Amino acid sequence: MKNTIHYVLILDQSGSMADLKKEVISSFNEQVDMILKLKKNEPDAEIRLTLCTFNDTVDFKFIDQGVDQVKKLTDEDYHPNSFTALFDAIGSAFVKITELTSSEDKVFFAIFTDGLENASKHYTAGDINLKISAAEKMGWSIRFFCRYEDRQFYQNKLNLSDKVVINMSMDQKGFEVMENEIMFKIKDMINS
Repeated sequence: MKNTIHYVLILDQSGSMADLKKEVISSFNEQVDMILKLKKNEPDAEIRLTLCTFNDTVDFKFIDQGVDQVKKLTDEDYHPNSFTALFDAIGSAFVKITELTSSEDKVFFAIFTDGLENASKHYTAGDINLKISAAEKMGWSIRFFCRYEDRQFYQNKLNLSDKVVINMSMDQKGFEVMENEIMFKIKDMINS
């Protein structure tokens, strides 16, 4: 029986990300390469990817795609601009993945932002807090990557534990920390 893992990346595409565009594209593409290697070593693992980007709107680049079918990001795919509708992105992604998964599936959400929520129209912090609590009760894993100075804001607003929130620097080294954490979690899910 196949071990199905849904990896959902919710990725900030607001204007403040413009200086990190190269790092974001490179990081995502490296993650895809690493996941493809994992899949070759673990043929019984089915890894499905969803990429949700957000600025003042939410855009699903792809949903529930087999890792071997995922196209790498290019400069044309990632255009940082506008504001930060993070809560709308998280809420929309949770709804989509809930519709696509079965109770036997393993789900991992990696949420990345370099700033504070300032543009959501459909979901509040309270809504997201409830969705995260429900996801954790279903056994889903969540990692929330943000700047150190934003950590307390998100922990308080979304009631996130210390193990969920991961500080990172907004540079190549920070993205390597994020990639390592994501790969560790996906390997753990394959082996559990």
